[in-house]
Amino acid sequence: MSLRAIIFIISAISFAVLNNHFLKTDYDYKTQSKKFTLLSDPLGIRRFKQQPRKMLALMGVLFGPIGIYHLIVILTAG
Repeated sequence: MSLRAIIFIISAISFAVLNNHFLKTDYDYKTQSKKFTLLSDPLGIRRFKQQPRKMLALMGVLFGPIGIYHLIVILTAG
């Protein structure tokens, strides 16, 4: 298995853990998750406008490590 796949799997697991934590601890986030389903808000723009910090944290956890990996590969390749 490649390093990219391992990083992506770990990112997906950490995203699920953080999302589960937000669902358990924040009532507003829980109600928004029920209100804005994938079909009613597919890009999550309305949820992002209502809770930008939590959505930025979730996006950072999911896309940050793989982005940093690609940046390091690009910089070391020359």
